[in-house]
Amino acid sequence: MTAKVFGEGLNRVGVREIVPDVFWLTHCLGDLAKDIYADYFALLPNPEAYVSDRVVDYPFSAFLFRDERSCLIDTIGPAQRESVMAALDYVLGARPLDYVWISHVELPHAGNTPAIQQRHPNVQLVTMRGGDHYALHGLEGALLMAPGDSLPLGRHTLETVDALFVDHGLSQWAFERTTGLMFAADWGHNLHAPARGECFRFLDEMVAHGYTDEQFLEDVKVNAWYQFPWLAWADPAELAAAVDGLFARYAVKIFAASHGNIIRRDMQRYLPLLREGMCQAASMPFPLVV
Repeated sequence: MTAKVFGEGLNRVGVREIVPDVFWLTHCLGDLAKDIYADYFALLPNPEAYVSDRVVDYPFSAFLFRDERSCLIDTIGPAQRESVMAALDYVLGARPLDYVWISHVELPHAGNTPAIQQRHPNVQLVTMRGGDHYALHGLEGALLMAPGDSLPLGRHTLETVDALFVDHGLSQWAFERTTGLMFAADWGHNLHAPARGECFRFLDEMVAHGYTDEQFLEDVKVNAWYQFPWLAWADPAELAAAVDGLFARYAVKIFAASHGNIIRRDMQRYLPLLREGMCQAASMPFPLVV
């Protein structure tokens, strides 16, 4: 199955069904990635890994459960608003959107919330309990979830997961037990190369066309290093134990990161790579941390 694509360039969003009634909505720049992300990758400690034919894209994603009640996890960014709304209409048809689950209050994750509220005025926002500044972020009246709380949708139930690796305030992850899907927001993402035809592909499809475990480890490492500067103070052994503990508590079959390609097969293959990527990231130099 190929992606259903809406828009072009900065506004381009593709939709794929991961398993029945669970959809991946993801933004991909395609050929524009080499221009827009050139400065970003120049900041990395190994920019040479992201040149030549492996000029990579850094996507934004959302995940839609279509059930007796529908739920959208994250919203992608405002620059993709038109295509996100078209993608939602494509999947939902005339059905309403019941919930928007916000992983954390950052534009690539929650920036289309106002537009979605206008289109679906009865939608219920879902965010993390125990934070602050709900009014500031437009989350007054949101359904507040604590780790372990569940949101029944019908055949699917979303459970709030205490985020191991926090990017911003009000951070929450999600797990769905029927499918084994773990949504881990900004953690554990790889990168894809548009020139290699990797846009909108699941990770197993990328592997079938040459993407390697070594590249996955490198991507997880450098993105964790960039995303989580607090790793400068982290103990790699404690990070490894936390990752192992997460996968001991949850029977993860599908790994869905906000900025990576979906792992829908061979999850046990990638667990040690996710663990090792975090450990290596914590051992790297952080020049801006004093």
